[in-house]
Amino acid sequence: MQDEVIYRYLTGKCSPEEEQQIQEWYQQDPENHQRDIDRVRLVFESVLVHQVIGAVGKRPKRTWTLRKVVRYSAGIAAGLTLFAGGLYWMRAHTYDEISAQFTSFETPAGQRVSMNLSDGTHVWLNAGSRIEYPVVFDRKARRVKVSGEAMFEVTHDADRPFIVETFASEIEVLGTKFNVVADESRSLFSTTLLEGKVKVTSGDQNVILHPDEVVNLINGHLLVFHNNDPVAMQWTEGILSMKGISFEELMSKFERIYDVKIVYECEKIPTIEFASGKIRISDGIDHALRVLQHVADFTYERDEEHNIIRIK
Repeated sequence: MQDEVIYRYLTGKCSPEEEQQIQEWYQQDPENHQRDIDRVRLVFESVLVHQVIGAVGKRPKRTWTLRKVVRYSAGIAAGLTLFAGGLYWMRAHTYDEISAQFTSFETPAGQRVSMNLSDGTHVWLNAGSRIEYPVVFDRKARRVKVSGEAMFEVTHDADRPFIVETFASEIEVLGTKFNVVADESRSLFSTTLLEGKVKVTSGDQNVILHPDEVVNLINGHLLVFHNNDPVAMQWTEGILSMKGISFEELMSKFERIYDVKIVYECEKIPTIEFASGKIRISDGIDHALRVLQHVADFTYERDEEHNIIRIK
């Protein structure tokens, strides 16, 4: 069930068809679907509290039944008190105002996360990546902001394009699956299209991507290439491709993936003497480094106390 439909149900603004849909959906799995309803309700309340008093306070957790949810939503619609302190929900808090409120999620180093947005779009976030998104999407466009690496499988909605903002460009889609890398600290930007069609815009430049194409931002220019490394898109499955990656790039990825600090104590940065390869992330960083030692001349030491790997 999409969060937007649950939101309209809680605020008494859903259609009779949507209300019937909610009832049938809830009966299929009351325990799990109750958590979905409670999650949307808590996010919605947090937005309102933030707007009214300027800070989100912690609320005691309550167990909600469908009957209580109905009674709660009716209370909102009638403008009844929202909190014991006498705060009232103001009618000026419209759908458009709520959709303008963004929340964010950041994946810690060493972890990968998948999540669903309110329109049903599925997102995979790689380690050390961040996404900002609205509680509910705007009526005219679905807009999110990304830094790091993320893959999107976008729910089709011809009336509301899906737009991903990064430090370097905007990526506009209607219904598609694509990967985006936006690392501002290293001035790296690329988008790889797996399915569908996307438009990438940077300044006054724009390009249209087709499946198996990748666009890179190089010296301020958007350049399109054929994607010759499909394994690189398997990071969502825990596979790291080493094709065409320098030693420094690989160590940077290891730092994010394994949540370690890597320092160089060698005279020059090692070079990788092979054309391609892949590593299963779950095998651990020691396994990854031992595999790499077969094709690059280096040794390493681990400082467990300070979580540092020293390349020698």
